Amino acid sequence: MGASGPLPTFEVEDRTFTRLILGHNPFLGFSYISKARSIEYQERFNGYEPVRDILVSAIGMGVRSMMLSTGHERSEPIARAIQAAQEQTGVQMTNLVIIGPDFSDHLDFLRRVGCNVCLIHGQRTDSYFQRAQGTFSPEFTDLTAAIRAEGFVPGMSSHNGGETIPLAEKYDVAVVNTPINKIAWRMCPCVEQVLATVRACSKKVIAMKPLAMGRVAPAEGMDYIFSVPGVDGVCVGIGTPAEAEETFGLGAQAMASCR
Repeated sequence: MGASGPLPTFEVEDRTFTRLILGHNPFLGFSYISKARSIEYQERFNGYEPVRDILVSAIGMGVRSMMLSTGHERSEPIARAIQAAQEQTGVQMTNLVIIGPDFSDHLDFLRRVGCNVCLIHGQRTDSYFQRAQGTFSPEFTDLTAAIRAEGFVPGMSSHNGGETIPLAEKYDVAVVNTPINKIAWRMCPCVEQVLATVRACSKKVIAMKPLAMGRVAPAEGMDYIFSVPGVDGVCVGIGTPAEAEETFGLGAQAMASCR
């Protein structure tokens, strides 16, 4: 499959990402629907080739960015898939990587996969949040400083966006990644608080779990997420090349209708 022109983009400092971003939970064998679905993903993505095929389809639909993570046994096959897809299509991707406290152990991996933004893992961000003090713990600041020192742009994921996103304004965080979807799945503490903080946020905002891990149909999910004020990018996991074509095609239509 040849690559079409890129989808609309957004900027994080001097880095450019497509507004639709390929997620990677299915590639890790993760499903929030059922154990059976998780097993299916684990079997399907046992090698790098199925991941490559989805990447090629995503690139063909105009996607130029992916979100992945360090430290998983499947991280290296995903890295190989990225390289293979780029070679096959002639397209260089601009990616975001979710990292943990062992960030410095993965610098070679980060550079090989075209990482531009490092997002502190949501569980870490939320554990660093000190509600009573209205701050993040020193470990958070140390990690953002280490990210910046290595030439990456610091960002954060959070599953408690209603409380942590306002706090990000005080820190060296250029982009935040948090669940946003039509059925308010994993939007904490509540949907109203998350949407209000996203609307007011001066940082770039990426919506993850826009289809609530398969609970929302792609057409509904894409129409909703691109109507939410303050959302710059949308990260969605994909299980097959056909899903990539359908979901990213619907996303492109939703973006066009919301202009």
